[in-house]
Amino acid sequence: MNIDVMKKPIKNIHALNKRISDLKVKQLMLENKMDHNFQHLRENALGMGLHSVFGKRTRASSFWAEIVTHIMESEKLQQAVKNFINKVTDKIGDALK
Repeated sequence: MNIDVMKKPIKNIHALNKRISDLKVKQLMLENKMDHNFQHLRENALGMGLHSVFGKRTRASSFWAEIVTHIMESEKLQQAVKNFINKVTDKIGDALK
């Protein structure tokens, strides 16, 4: 929907119905885009967080880095982090409704 269309005054019921229809289509497109973005966040939050904290390293450079690497390879810990991220994104999604 173009911004120029929004500035155009509504002069009859047909124009009003058309504007309402266009806005409903735009609403559905934005909802689908938001759902896609939340799904992407759920699937990639752990990896993005690790990369932002530790960077993309090919091998551990110190004793503590090796320990953190082994801890983060734990499936139970990854699942706990994913569950936490899912709960947070669900709460955000509920708040936005």
